[in-house]
Amino acid sequence: MLAAAGAFLVAWYGARVAALGPTALNDDLGIQHYLARITAEGAIPLIDFEHGWNTASWYWNAGLYLLAGGNPTLWAFLWGPVTGGLLAGLLLLAAARRLRLEAAWVAALVPAWVLLTHVPHHKYATAMGWLLALLPVGLGRRDGAALALRLGVPATVWWFHVELAVLLAAGTALFDLLGDTDVVRRARILRAAAVGGGLAVGLGSQLAAYAGLGLAPGEVVDQILLGQTGAYDLHFGYLLGNPQTFRVLVYPATLVLPFVPLVWRRLATPTRLVAFLHLALALIPIRRPGDGHVAAAATLLAVLAVLAARDLLRARGVSIPWPSLRDGHARSAGAAALAGATWFAVAIAAGFRVTSLMAIVALTLVCLLGVVASWGGDRPWASAGAMAAAGLLVVGGLSGRVVQQARADDGDGQAQAIAAQLRGTVDGCLGPERAAWVVPSPLTLYDELELTNPTPYYVFWYTFAAEGDSVLARADAGQIPAIITPYGWPESMRPIVDDLEARYEVCAQVEVPATDNLVTVWRYAGS
Repeated sequence: MLAAAGAFLVAWYGARVAALGPTALNDDLGIQHYLARITAEGAIPLIDFEHGWNTASWYWNAGLYLLAGGNPTLWAFLWGPVTGGLLAGLLLLAAARRLRLEAAWVAALVPAWVLLTHVPHHKYATAMGWLLALLPVGLGRRDGAALALRLGVPATVWWFHVELAVLLAAGTALFDLLGDTDVVRRARILRAAAVGGGLAVGLGSQLAAYAGLGLAPGEVVDQILLGQTGAYDLHFGYLLGNPQTFRVLVYPATLVLPFVPLVWRRLATPTRLVAFLHLALALIPIRRPGDGHVAAAATLLAVLAVLAARDLLRARGVSIPWPSLRDGHARSAGAAALAGATWFAVAIAAGFRVTSLMAIVALTLVCLLGVVASWGGDRPWASAGAMAAAGLLVVGGLSGRVVQQARADDGDGQAQAIAAQLRGTVDGCLGPERAAWVVPSPLTLYDELELTNPTPYYVFWYTFAAEGDSVLARADAGQIPAIITPYGWPESMRPIVDDLEARYEVCAQVEVPATDNLVTVWRYAGS
């Protein structure tokens, strides 16, 4: 089953290779490719350039660049699907083997991974590698090995991605202190301290390495730590009532539900580690909401969902001590359910409505209250109240999305705004024939103003200048009586703009306040 699942993942991600579009290297991907190239050519990260990723990640990118022979499409394929999703998926199967998951659960894990989890590139495969290395099974249960791993893994990841190292270290330390109840308290404290020691080793080794290259420690710290907290604008405001995607809809509840006492007490030790790591990564979409960042933070969501379902099914024979509702206990049961629902609501509000990076701290503390409450038992009515609140959150978010979409304007708002200002002008400039070429958009302006396009051209591709002679010939033949330019001439037409303006005269220019632009109506005046 593991071999079949691995073959499926290889085929799934292998089919995702696609040629880069003409603008792909003009955005963040382009920065990654450029810095990978100059690193491969000998540039030293943090000395020859500055960027938010850390040193080893640039040598990784440079290695992929060399492996791709400098080809941007092949490099992007290796950087994204291969060493991102595929690598993380194969690490997932390795974890399944270490956990000795039954074939049925492996079969469930792969589609859950494809549907729920999105690993955009190798940075977010880190979480799956971290989990595999620190799984509390086999060698990972021995005191010496556990301490060594908690020193080595954070120190190594620090060199790649400081943010992920800190977040995953925090999740691991919380697991050691509160989640791994099979280990004596002294050993748990030592393991949590070793995680912090691993971060210190990572920082110290990096400072020493750059000191040898002549870079002052203050500059290193500023680039990899202090500079990252203020270099980018933070965007808060998670859309709980109008989620963009299914993943955005269910994600907040998945952070809190594992810590419901009735659930938490039935989770196996490895599942508890996944739950804490998943919670720690929540800072990513808290500070920058949206499906892309939720997808990146949900690297472990499929693992958590499948392992939790497995644990709960295994524990279904364990009776839940529901207090009797007779003898006046109904009121106390209702109060407990209300307390559980309130606890869940506070967790969600703290994590996703507080516009501060402290939101992750508040969310974590509220979730830990659930762990503490579980020490007293299942808290069945409080747990039921929390789970009911989670259901209401999901149903409410889905309903809000439906209402928002139903109320949304299905039309092209820009075209409508332009048409509202232009109708009288078009009537005066075009007459009853209403033939005009809209250059280059919005194309729905044809419908809004009931215009006829006298040309076969709709798309102004970047080599459109090759059509210049044909366009001018049509104009001279009287086939293009008018041109409307809502946003000026497109760059692809620049070689023939002078020739066009020599043939056309400005009939009218109209300001459109709603779009803050000037629309020009050109009328053919002769060659």
